[in-house]
Amino acid sequence: MKSSKLVVIILSFSLLITACTKKAEVGDFDSVKWIGDQNGCLNQRSEMVQDLIKIKPKLLALYHKSIIEVLGKPDAEELYERSQTYYWYYIDPSPKCDQPSENPRKLSIRFTAMGIANEIDIK
Repeated sequence: MKSSKLVVIILSFSLLITACTKKAEVGDFDSVKWIGDQNGCLNQRSEMVQDLIKIKPKLLALYHKSIIEVLGKPDAEELYERSQTYYWYYIDPSPKCDQPSENPRKLSIRFTAMGIANEIDIK
């Protein structure tokens, strides 16, 4: 009896947490095109920089799960001090591409320990 109540409580809590995840509203940003250009190898991301700048404020304060829904899995990530995480998305062809850029631009997203985007920059 106690275990079934515990299961109900855990499931309810999980539902509450996922329901509270903020959805990304990015207008006409072409996520499919962005995600399809992994590491920037197809040069499609470089054509999307202005669109990216427009949605940048909308990406702030989103959880990493919502960022991944819009931009896909990051090309690189790093766990930083105090459980902060960085995601990097190459805009120009990365060193992993057949024809890499000499100094490729990257979209850098820093997440708090709670997984909330608190800094977004193009470097």
